Amino acid sequence: MIQEFRKIFLKYLTKDSETHDSRRKDFNQALFNEEEGWMIYHGTDLDMIMEKFDKAVEEYGNKR
Repeated sequence: MIQEFRKIFLKYLTKDSETHDSRRKDFNQALFNEEEGWMIYHGTDLDMIMEKFDKAVEEYGNKR
């Protein structure tokens, strides 16, 4: 259960969505590099991380 949530959360932190239109609900912009884990944007803050967490919680809840 926790491993599945972790996988979803990491997806939101490290993978860009196929769409580049930020108006779309499925839009996601990665905050961290998937291979190395370094921050992509200077100024990444806790609100940005929590936004990804909230998206992961929503997706995880929809899968249950």
